[in-house]
Amino acid sequence: MPNLKPTEPIVYRERVRPNLGTFLAVATLLPAVTLVSEPFDYRIGIAVGLALVLSIWSALYFLAPVIQVGSSFLSVGRAKIPRNLLGNIEEIAKDQIFSERGPNLDPAAYKVFQGTVKTALKITVNDPNDPTPYWIISTRKPAQLAKLLKAEN
Repeated sequence: MPNLKPTEPIVYRERVRPNLGTFLAVATLLPAVTLVSEPFDYRIGIAVGLALVLSIWSALYFLAPVIQVGSSFLSVGRAKIPRNLLGNIEEIAKDQIFSERGPNLDPAAYKVFQGTVKTALKITVNDPNDPTPYWIISTRKPAQLAKLLKAEN
């Protein structure tokens, strides 16, 4: 892999967090844990439920995948690829996302999905030494990201 500049400025950054509905669904654990602990002491249930909800909220918020673009690289999650190895960039619309994540998905593809984000990019990898045919990444701004990657690629 070519040497990537670690101090290169970031021209695009997006943290792909879950939507508000996911956080509200997790909040329902508080009354559930409280009810389960009722035979012992409801105060223990409230404390344990709050700790559980806050822990899950923190994980959802801070561990959400990050997309970063520099002038010479694309970074998604823990993976980084030089931009000169990026091929065709295709926007995946809301009506196509189910089939792209399911029946049409190549098992060898690099996948970074956020289940509540219904748009994505599919980026072909033009590296003969890489067994990954493409990257498919959830993004809330597919048009903006695709335009940026195509402009300087």
